Amino acid sequence: MDRTWSIFISASLVYVGNFMMKILTKGYLISVALLSLFSGLYMMFSPDVNNYMLTFYVESDQKNLMTFIRTIAGLFAAGGYILLRFVFSSSRVQLGTVLIYLVAFMLVGKFSGFIYEGINHRSLIIFCIGLLTFFILLFERRKRRNQISYDL
Repeated sequence: MDRTWSIFISASLVYVGNFMMKILTKGYLISVALLSLFSGLYMMFSPDVNNYMLTFYVESDQKNLMTFIRTIAGLFAAGGYILLRFVFSSSRVQLGTVLIYLVAFMLVGKFSGFIYEGINHRSLIIFCIGLLTFFILLFERRKRRNQISYDL
């Protein structure tokens, strides 16, 4: 009975060992990276900026706002690309730190948006996803830093 129980525990999602944690965190980071990359590319290259990503409507005569939205969409695409490079990179140090700073400043901007524009359902979901991404990036960077060999 003990052998059956140990097989059940090691195969379940409740037991999150090193291998399972690696799969869950990398899977989450890959899904966020692909979502950011494709959402940013879609927003940059779609003829109309009014789609599912925006919480407000942009009139067709507001060219400056459309340019700004497409610029931020480019930042989304760049962040998704950098996140994909971080997940599949053999480099252990630099790229993760850059991503942590990007996500941290995004969270500060989102928090100031809560102060000035108020809290709505969609911004709260985006803030929670960003906070989860920030903590997983910190966890992965700490794990990679412990793997660095200093025997040069």
